[in-house]
Amino acid sequence: MTVSGLLIFMIVLFLVLVIFFGTPIAVGLGLAAVAELLLQGEVPLMIAPQRIFNGVNSVTLMGIPFFMLVGSIMERSGITQKLIDFANSLVGWLRGGLCYVGVMTGILMGGISGSAPADTAALSSIMVPSMERSGYPREFSAALMAGSGTLGIIIPPSMPMIVLASISGISVGKLFLGGIIPGIMIGVSFMLICGVTCYIRGYDKDRKLSFSIRQVARTFRHAILPILAPVIIVGGILTGVVTATESAITAVAYVLIVSMFIYRTVSLKDLPEMFVESVIGASNVMFIIGTSSLFAWIMQSNNFQEVVLGMFGDSVTNKIWVMFIVNLIFFIGGFFLEGTAMQIMFIPVLMPIITAANIDPIAFGVTVICNISVGNLTPPVGVCLYVAANSSRAKVEGIIREIIPFVLITLVDIAILVVFPQLITFIPNMMNT
Repeated sequence: MTVSGLLIFMIVLFLVLVIFFGTPIAVGLGLAAVAELLLQGEVPLMIAPQRIFNGVNSVTLMGIPFFMLVGSIMERSGITQKLIDFANSLVGWLRGGLCYVGVMTGILMGGISGSAPADTAALSSIMVPSMERSGYPREFSAALMAGSGTLGIIIPPSMPMIVLASISGISVGKLFLGGIIPGIMIGVSFMLICGVTCYIRGYDKDRKLSFSIRQVARTFRHAILPILAPVIIVGGILTGVVTATESAITAVAYVLIVSMFIYRTVSLKDLPEMFVESVIGASNVMFIIGTSSLFAWIMQSNNFQEVVLGMFGDSVTNKIWVMFIVNLIFFIGGFFLEGTAMQIMFIPVLMPIITAANIDPIAFGVTVICNISVGNLTPPVGVCLYVAANSSRAKVEGIIREIIPFVLITLVDIAILVVFPQLITFIPNMMNT
C-alpha cells in the first residue's frame, strides 16, 4: 500500500471507530495510528509511546487540570448561582430575560473556568429547570445553555487557547485578550437570536418584572469576588507576574479561598471528590492530546502538509481565501474531531501558511478557537450537546434542532472576524502601546 493509501486508511479507520462503533476519540486516534505503523512496517512501535509522552510533556499544558478544578469548585460552591443572580438583576426583567441571563452568565463564567463542558453542565443544571417553569421548552433551554457554555473557551481564560499557545508559540496573554471582543460579540448574537425566537414563538410574553437598581447593587455585591477572578487571572499573565500555568494555580487558590472562607459553601471534606473529578477530566484531555500528537506526527512525517497546501493553490497571499480554507477545515473537522485533537493535527501544518499570507497569528488563533466552539455544538462529537442533554434530561435530537440558529449566527460572526480581524487584535495591540 502506498504512503497516501496508508494515510487515507488511518483517517478512515479513525472515523469508522468513532462514528460507527462509538470508540472514544483518544482511543480511536491511538488505534488508527498504531494500525498505520503496523501496516507501514518501517517505524518501530516504540515510537508510539514516545510520541504520546512528548505530546503531553509541556509545562504550559499543566494548567489544564487546574482550570478544570476551578470549574469543579465553582459548580460546588454556589458561585455559579451568584453570577446568575447578578445577570438576572441586569436583564432578567426584559421579555425573554431568562434567555439573556443564561447568555450573560455564560460570559461571566467563561472568565473564570475556561472549560466549555464545565460551564455547560453548571448552566444547564440550574437554568433549564427555571426556564422550563417559565414556559420555555426544555430542548430550547438546553440548546441555549450549550451555546452559552461554549463562550467559556473564547473569553479568557481558555483551555483550548493554552493548548494552541503550546503548539504554535503564540502568546497566551495575547490570545486571551484577543478573545474578549469575539466572545462578547457572539454572546450578543445569541441574545439577538433569543429575542427573535421569543417574539416569534410567544415565549415569556406575560413577564411583568421591573428593573431595580437596588437589586443590581445587592447581587453585584455578592458576585463581585467571582467577577474579579478573570481580572486576577489574565492580569497576572499580562503583567508577567505569573505564567499561564501559574495563573491556573492562582485561580484555584483564589476560588478556594472565596468558597471556603468567605462564602463558606465548600468544606475540607468536599476537596478530595473535586480533586479526583478534575484529575479524571484532565486525564481524558491529556489522553486526547497524547494520541493526537502521535496521529499528527504520522501525517506530518508522510507529508500530509502538502495535501493541505494543495487546497490553497496559488492563492496563499490572499488573506480572505486562506482564512476561508482554515475555517472550512476546522468547521468540517468539528463534526468528527475533538477541538484539542484538531489543533494538534492542523496548527503545525497551517502556521507556515498563515505566516506566508501575512495573517496576524492572534487573529488566526482566536478564529480557530471560535470554530472549535462551533464543533462543541455539532454532532456526532459535539460534547456540549451531550453535556446539556445529560444535565437537563432533554433529548439530544431536540437540542440539535434548536441549536441550529446559534451555530449559524456564530458562523456569521466568524465571517465578520475574518473580514475585520481588527476586532480580535484591537485589545492586544492596545495593551502593547
